[in-house]
Amino acid sequence: MSRVMKDSGIEWIGQIPENWKLERLQWHIDEIKINNNPVQTKQVLSLTNKLGVIPYEEKGAQGNTSKEDYSQYKLAYPHTIVANSMNILIGSVGVCDYFGCVSPVYYVYKPRIDSTLRFFNYIFQSQPFQKELRCYANGILEIRLRVSSNDILKREVAIPPLNEQQRIMDVLEEKSSMVDSIISNQEQQIEKLKAYKQSLITEVVTKGLNPNVPMKDSGVSFIGNVPSHWQIKRAKYVADKLVKGKGISKEEVFENGNTKCVRYGEIYTKYNQSFIDCCSKTNIEIIKPNQTFCYGDILFAGTGELIEEIGKSIVYLGNEKCLAGGDIVVMKHSENPSFLNYALNSTYAQTQKSCGKAKLKVVHISATDIGNIILAIPPIEEQEKIAEYLDLKCSQIDRLIEIKQSKIEKLEQYKKSLIYEYVTGKKEAV
Repeated sequence: MSRVMKDSGIEWIGQIPENWKLERLQWHIDEIKINNNPVQTKQVLSLTNKLGVIPYEEKGAQGNTSKEDYSQYKLAYPHTIVANSMNILIGSVGVCDYFGCVSPVYYVYKPRIDSTLRFFNYIFQSQPFQKELRCYANGILEIRLRVSSNDILKREVAIPPLNEQQRIMDVLEEKSSMVDSIISNQEQQIEKLKAYKQSLITEVVTKGLNPNVPMKDSGVSFIGNVPSHWQIKRAKYVADKLVKGKGISKEEVFENGNTKCVRYGEIYTKYNQSFIDCCSKTNIEIIKPNQTFCYGDILFAGTGELIEEIGKSIVYLGNEKCLAGGDIVVMKHSENPSFLNYALNSTYAQTQKSCGKAKLKVVHISATDIGNIILAIPPIEEQEKIAEYLDLKCSQIDRLIEIKQSKIEKLEQYKKSLIYEYVTGKKEAV
């Protein structure tokens, strides 16, 4: 038998069960605002999308680095909710099980009744609630909109009786765990596909396509044996030119610019291994001096955050003349563009790019470093066959990865819809 519903009068909530109440968050949770000054703890906590609140050292090499002045932080306690004021609109909220200190831009909330903590955390995770908070956000940049704690606490939410809150928490925990397990499995499969793709590239660009060809020792330990008719060369002898790009700031990128361009950060975020069109445009008149690139040129990111990814390269296969931004190294050459780029992104080449780099906040690689990379180079006709083979195989692998990523997105959306339906009473927890 379906239960009786009533109109909440609040658009994002919609209908709720008749015995539920509409009440402000501030009647159920309180903000804790205690500075870590004098210093009570040096345990820095970090808020992550997948793992919630964890010790900073468990986060790995991602996101912002922690401050060394612990007195600048605020305290967080076990059995609290931690929310990032700058990212709460995308669900950057989690339950804290530690005593430690968090960024001053975080909010820390404790429940007035201990048993309700997880229920209110699920309200924060509800996508329609996040959209509601957007109405009260301030800021210039979309990715840095901030909602005040006062505005958050004044929001009305649907409150069921305590015993039903408990049932909702139990059901959501079970269902969320099942969805997370499936997502984790898909993510593991994606990582295996990426590893297979990388091993395939490295195998083919060092051994070729003919398993019966005579081999020779390359003389380089991380390359191993190569076909006997291949040459071993440093990249500077393969390149016709290695030139640096010229600075193009964010302010110099225009939607209706007259010249297409690539900025170094986009190499990591916007492009795979090859591209025929640029994501950004500028006006060539204001970029003086400038550095152009054209068909077949390879672009290296000269700056990055991770040693393992420094010097990622992409090959341009378009027909227009474009501009390369600062911190990009452009390689002009006479080899097969796709083959050469596969070789430069192989495991053996990446090992050389990363060699000797220190784990700093920003990692750099110079044109000289790139020029010293040792490469295995087959004749041009063989390069073309290898490039065609890898283009086909890599596109097949990329398609499988896309399918799995699509599954993950649908699962994450399903989980969000479940949370919303249970915390507004549209689904009954039984």
